[in-house]
Amino acid sequence: MNWINTNILLLCITTSPVAATSTQRLTFDWEDINTREVVRWEGDTAIVQHGSTMQNLSCKIKLDTNDIEAAIESYGIPKSWTSITYTDKADLQEQQKAIQQKASRHGIKMDDNMDKYIVDYKWVINQSTRKLRDVAKTIRSEARRNGYRSRRELVGAFASFVQSLDYKIPPDRRQNEDGEEILTAGAMVPLDVLSKQWGDCDSKSMLFASLVQSIDLVDVVFIVMKEHLFAAVDLRPEKDDQSILHNRDDWVLIELTDAWPIGRVPEKHIDSITKNKFDIFDLN
Repeated sequence: MNWINTNILLLCITTSPVAATSTQRLTFDWEDINTREVVRWEGDTAIVQHGSTMQNLSCKIKLDTNDIEAAIESYGIPKSWTSITYTDKADLQEQQKAIQQKASRHGIKMDDNMDKYIVDYKWVINQSTRKLRDVAKTIRSEARRNGYRSRRELVGAFASFVQSLDYKIPPDRRQNEDGEEILTAGAMVPLDVLSKQWGDCDSKSMLFASLVQSIDLVDVVFIVMKEHLFAAVDLRPEKDDQSILHNRDDWVLIELTDAWPIGRVPEKHIDSITKNKFDIFDLN
C-alpha cells in the first residue's frame, strides 16, 4: 500500500486596500537627523551641541494608483500552493522545487531548509526601482535645493525620509479580488509602503534601497538578523561610523525603522554583529 502524506507549509498574511482615484498626491515633511551636530555618543544616546538644529525637508509626490495596485498584486503567492500531497520524500522534494520556481516569479522564495517561505528582497527591489525613479529624483532635488552636495548628504536625505514614515508591522496575508489568501511573508512592496506611509523594518529598508538604487546613488546590502533587518551602504566611513566588512570593503550601517543617523545603529545590533549572529544579503 502507498501512503499519501499531506505537507502544509504555513505562512501568515495582509489585506491591502487600493486607492480609488487614478493619482495619489502626497506631501512629505521631515527632518534630517544627519544634519544635527553630535558632540559624542554615550551608548545609544547622542549628546548634541547646544542650539544645534536639523534641516527641514519637504516634497510633494504623485503616485499612479494603477502602479500601486499592480505592484501589490504581483507580489505574494496563493496559500493553496503551500498544500502539498506527496507519496515519498523524492516526490515531496520535486513538488517543493516546482513551487519554488513558481514563487520566485512573485517575490517569494524558500529558505535554505526548504521549510519556510521568505521575501526575495532582490526581486522586490528590482521590480520597484523604475516606478520609484521620479519619486527619488524629487527627493534628491529637494535636498539639493537645501544645499546637499555630497553623496553621503544625499543618502542621509533619503534615509531620514524613510525613517520619517511610521513603523508598523503588516499582517502576513492579503486577499486578492477573488477572495483568495495571498502569502506575503509579512512584507510590503515599496510602492505600498510609500502610499500607506508606514512599514516594518524589511519593508522600509526595501523602499530605501529601491529609491537610492533607482538613481544609482549608492549600493545597498541588507544585514539580516533573527528578528530584525537593517541596511548598509557602500560609503567611505567617517569618524565614529559603525560599519561592516563586505567584499573587502567597509559598508556603513543604517537603521531605517526610526531616526538614527548614518553610521549608527542600536548597540544590541552591534552586539549581534560582534557575535556573528547575522547574514549579509547582497542586492547587487
